[in-house]
Amino acid sequence: MKTIRFTLAVLAFTTLSVLSYAQTLTPALTAYYGVKDALVATNAAKAKTQAAALVALLNKMDNAKLPAADKKALATAKTSATAISKSVNVTAQRKQFEALSTSMITLAKATKPAKAYVQYCPMVNATWLSDSKDVKNPYYGDKMLTCGTVKETI
Repeated sequence: MKTIRFTLAVLAFTTLSVLSYAQTLTPALTAYYGVKDALVATNAAKAKTQAAALVALLNKMDNAKLPAADKKALATAKTSATAISKSVNVTAQRKQFEALSTSMITLAKATKPAKAYVQYCPMVNATWLSDSKDVKNPYYGDKMLTCGTVKETI
């Protein structure tokens, strides 16, 4: 009987931790979408500003009880977002956005905070998250705005 109670307590704690983590990730995802939209618009200054906001939100997640793989994804996301926030070169920002996106996809899959779409561009062999099914490619902007497909729904 004690084993069952202990198991239920652990499950309840884990569930609450995941829910708390998801609530913390939701604002970070919103900021991430801001970076993505700025890159779609080929607006390096806005991408820089949005990335700085994203870094601040990701820093708030440092104390979250995360599995090791998610901690690594969080660290990579912070590193990539920081690099974007320090650059005014859209090409360099887009390169960092690849690693940022991979990490944010990992974090979103772990928490499932809201509906998100994993989209893929075959031209750069890279993915990103979107809050819409409509493909707007952040890697090429208006040069190839709708290049890509929805690969998965989270």
